[in-house]
Amino acid sequence: MGESGMRARLVIAGLAACLALAPSHAKAPVDPRSAIAKRLTVDLRDDFTKHSQATIRAAIKPVDINSDGVQDWQVDWNAFGAAWCGTGGCRYQLWLGRRKAAPLLVFDRQMRELDIQQRGARTVFVFDFHGSECGGTGNIACPGEFSWSAKRGRMVLLPTPGKHTSMSNPIDYGQ
Repeated sequence: MGESGMRARLVIAGLAACLALAPSHAKAPVDPRSAIAKRLTVDLRDDFTKHSQATIRAAIKPVDINSDGVQDWQVDWNAFGAAWCGTGGCRYQLWLGRRKAAPLLVFDRQMRELDIQQRGARTVFVFDFHGSECGGTGNIACPGEFSWSAKRGRMVLLPTPGKHTSMSNPIDYGQ
């Protein structure tokens, strides 16, 4: 090997050593529960009852929204008291877990009942909403089924037979 080849090897070895010793500026992985708890803390700020971080974190439970191997999360606001519930049930949220970013809020509505079903590879969230969502009154059944659509990148209302909610937006921006 000639002198120029030897110099090139030494330069490359020196650069590799410098890179190995340089401090990493990569972000630490996002703790999903902490990110959700931070958002919930802001949303709960005006609640008449003060909620501890332990109570807030306890309301954040694992769920699988899209079978991608990344943990997703659900929050049933019933855990925070009656102020978050009414004749239409309690506020309920679904947060989509992401590998390198904070979870993304993909469902946020008031609902009375929930049944989570596995239909093949698809997770289906079967809700009962306030009767007014189906053109009726409060206690009339108003089913709606939502599932994750990878193609659309959001929760979508599934077509169901019979009378069902026509409300297709998975997030109620009025809350």
